[in-house]
Amino acid sequence: MEMGLMTEAGFFSIQTAKENGSWTVLDQVEELFIPKDLAEALAEYEGTSEYFESLSKSSKKQILYWVTFAKRPETRQKRVKEVVEYARQRQKPPQFR
Repeated sequence: MEMGLMTEAGFFSIQTAKENGSWTVLDQVEELFIPKDLAEALAEYEGTSEYFESLSKSSKKQILYWVTFAKRPETRQKRVKEVVEYARQRQKPPQFR
């Protein structure tokens, strides 16, 4: 702000994002951290975790982003189920092929 590179509104936007968690929401996706619900669902079927882990970093990020940004719990659950169903077939969901 002292150098004129950020406005006060920009600074407050960052503060708000840090307070509501949106500032760091993608950190775990970038780190390729598999959320507990997805990890547990993948573990239910032999080979699905290994298949998911074998995907390229960019494919895993796309899928993890998709699961993370589900707005409703029902949508997230549906997406997790879809990822697992396709992993059982050793495929990515169609939108990620």
